[in-house]
Amino acid sequence: MSESTAKKLTKAATTKLFAALNRADEIGGEIRDFLQDKVATDPRYVAARKRLAGLMGKSFVSKAEGDAKAQQHAEKVAKAAAVGTAAKKDGSKGFGDPSIKAQIFGKKSCPWSGRAITLLERNKVDYDFVDLEEPEHESKALGLSMETKQNTVPYVYLRGHFIGGFNALSEVERLGQLEVAMMTAEERAAAPAHLRSVEIVARPNTDEVAPADADASAE
Repeated sequence: MSESTAKKLTKAATTKLFAALNRADEIGGEIRDFLQDKVATDPRYVAARKRLAGLMGKSFVSKAEGDAKAQQHAEKVAKAAAVGTAAKKDGSKGFGDPSIKAQIFGKKSCPWSGRAITLLERNKVDYDFVDLEEPEHESKALGLSMETKQNTVPYVYLRGHFIGGFNALSEVERLGQLEVAMMTAEERAAAPAHLRSVEIVARPNTDEVAPADADASAE
């Protein structure tokens, strides 16, 4: 056998060997993926993982549960977006209603919602309160968060304008701007120049810590 023929045969054999090894690796990867998926979705495996996590004081979320939560979140976002689109079509500008002096979207269990109500009552301001813990209002929470860019309750609107939470409302009162904030557009236009020039600044609360979890801290 000539040297050139031997080299050709060696090269061919090497090529076949690498092809076989690559195919074996592909098959191994497919089997591994199949087994991982099978184990991750097997009810017995999931139950065992949950028991083990519970003994360690932790929680375990299976792939199916994770997918279900992701799907629910996607549906909520889509629903909120649809509500927003419908609101724009019918001329609505969101949750704020200019015909109402003050609106509070909060929770009865939240101390900051209670403080916002107390502040308005102390100033004899008529207000509407929507409890987001009631089943018929739960769906509004996501829409309010998207509209205001605020992460915590309460959501306070004055004459249809979002101003923030309790701290923002308290600041409006401290600055002596509450009376101006209660004015309708017509009343504001007819008010003295120094009142017309007052700017009510929105101060959304973007703190990730829910007020109810830290009553002693600022909202």
